[in-house]
Amino acid sequence: MRQSTLPRISLLALVGTLLLVLPLGASAQNMTACDWEVAHPSDPDHVGPGRSSSEVDTVKAIAACRDALENSPGNPRFHYQLARALVYHAGRTQGSDDEGMQHLAKAAAAGYTQAMFVYGLMLDQHGETCAIEPWTRKAADEGLKAARIAYVDYVLKGTWAACEISANFDEMKSYLEGASSQVSGYYEKMLLAAFQRELTATQSAGN
Repeated sequence: MRQSTLPRISLLALVGTLLLVLPLGASAQNMTACDWEVAHPSDPDHVGPGRSSSEVDTVKAIAACRDALENSPGNPRFHYQLARALVYHAGRTQGSDDEGMQHLAKAAAAGYTQAMFVYGLMLDQHGETCAIEPWTRKAADEGLKAARIAYVDYVLKGTWAACEISANFDEMKSYLEGASSQVSGYYEKMLLAAFQRELTATQSAGN
């Protein structure tokens, strides 16, 4: 009797789908429940498909990431993802984000690129204006698109006017030039071009 090929076809389709969804580096790392529940799709080091903020079930994500950290306490990806879940949960329940900030700080201090940028964003929300700069700079130096653009934005709008920072025009131009190969779509490209024009105009006005 001829054996059905349906199970094999279904399996091949599933494998093909996963290859399209998972990042290229995922094969070198095991995807955990923490990754599945709360990985950020824009995190360059994420494992798994990633979820938008509205898709994260914070209760499940917190439990999964606590479990992941028990097995791998020094993993900065898990610290970042637990922080993401905790901060979202705090926002939804009007609770404290202190624990989330602690895990975010650990991930940032360990050099996890996405965490460095997000830690800067959270410091901004906490009113620690001058503390934003070094974390945004580090993430920009690591090539994170959002950090490259955000750094220039912070400088141009005067966020760090009262802070001691070492930003210079050549550096900021290099951030935007690097981001030019990362942006996609009409609006991202338009935003980048606007920043490039404003940066050039600001430099010319200062000369």
